[in-house]
Order: sequence, then structure tokens, then C-alpha cells
Amino acid sequence: MSYTSKNKNYVWVLFTIFFAFIQCKKENPRWELNFFDEFSGPSLNTNVWRTNFPWGQQLSGTDQAFLIDSAFTFEDGILKIKSSNDTVTGWAYDEHWNPVPKTYYYTTGMIQSAYSFAQQYGYFETRCKLPFGKGLGFAFWLMAYSGWPPEIDICEFHCIEPDRIHLANHFRNIDGIHTQINTTIDGLDFTNDFHIYAIEWNPKEIIWYIDNKQVFISETAVPQERMYVILSSGVGGSSFTGYADQTTPLPAYFEIDYVRVYKEVN
Repeated sequence: MSYTSKNKNYVWVLFTIFFAFIQCKKENPRWELNFFDEFSGPSLNTNVWRTNFPWGQQLSGTDQAFLIDSAFTFEDGILKIKSSNDTVTGWAYDEHWNPVPKTYYYTTGMIQSAYSFAQQYGYFETRCKLPFGKGLGFAFWLMAYSGWPPEIDICEFHCIEPDRIHLANHFRNIDGIHTQINTTIDGLDFTNDFHIYAIEWNPKEIIWYIDNKQVFISETAVPQERMYVILSSGVGGSSFTGYADQTTPLPAYFEIDYVRVYKEVN
């Protein structure tokens, strides 16, 4: 057998194992695949995803990057969100939430499902790969239509710290003050390869998983309403990510293999 044939057979075995894993989860009587995008391209499905936040193109004037529709490319079934050093004029909100023009020197992108899909409880997961760089950030999170909070951060990265992942459940306490149950997971370099980030959310708890292994659980102030999916990249503008500068390696790409949401079958 030639090397090429062996290589093809090896790839086919890997594909078969991966497909069997997905089918197993689909056929598990507890879970049913309810929403997904495999990003097979060649363009973003705009019937599913919008490319700005439901409350506006930019949340505030602090971010260094403006969200643009041309930030998305597809390659071998992977959605790549590009962060670049580009100059554009866009809009921001001032302290009174009035739109004001602003010059941005970086661009990036985000996707959200607020107009097509939301779900109360279930299993939410993505498989993605992160870049490294000062000022770069990425998050896979859930938001509710009722306002903020609640918010569930399935994973949040400050890419200057490639070996740290932040997980959080945001809510208001009995006094109406924003509070969060959160943790930071230290470990391998998450920029080296693709990893799976997920939560299992039920009426009593939120359970976080990395590569199908449970890493954290919250039983406090679990959201009890439908929430939609957001995958967002950002450049600078916060004390967490820092600010991008000439040392930030750009362009940078956030690579997303898939997004899948399962609902529990009664």
C-alpha cells in the first residue's frame, strides 16, 4: 500500500471516529441537536447570524476595533474572524448613549443568533482555536433578551495569556447589584490547537467543560430564561485584554470549527 493510500485511510478513520462521536451524542436519548453551524461556507449564513450586537454596532467608545462584515473568511470548513490594523470611521455611544462618529484603527468581527435562535437550558458548545497577542480577546457567551445581566461566559480569553480561560455566570443579587460567580482555568496553551468549550445548563446549575471534561460548576442565580449565542472577538479597550499596539501580531485570526446546541429530551 502506498503512503498516499495509508494517509487517506488514516484520515478516513479519524473522520469516522469523529462522526461516530457526534452521532452518539445526537442519538443519546437525553440530548437532541437543536441548532448548529458547521461553517462549511463559502459565506456566512445571514439567515442565522447577524454581525453586530442587537443593541448597536459598538457597545461603547472604549473598544479599539470596529466590527465589519468583511472580517469573515472560510477555509476547509473553518470560519476565520480576522482582526486587522485598519483605519475606518464608525459609530460609538457617548456617556448619554447618543451615537457619535469615531475613528477606529483596528477592525474585527462577531456573530450572534438573537434574531434566529435562542434557547432556555441545554448543552452549548464550540470548537475553536485562538491567536496570541496583546489586546486581543475572544468570547463564546450567552445573553438574554431581558437585558444585562444575565450573561453566561462559556469561555473568555485575553490572548496575551494563552494558557488561561475565564468562565463566569453574571447576575444581579437581591440588592440589584451586578455580581458574578467566576473562575479562571490555568493549563495548556490554548493558542496551539483547536479545543472544545461547552456548558451544560439546567434549572439548577451550569456546568462548564473543556474538551469534554468538567472543569467548573455554578449553582447560584442560574438563568431561567431563553438566551442567544454570541461569538465575539475584540481588540483592546479594557483592563483585561490591554490595548493593542505595534507589538500586537496582526492580522490575527479566531478560527471556529463549529457551534452546536442540544436540548434535553424529556
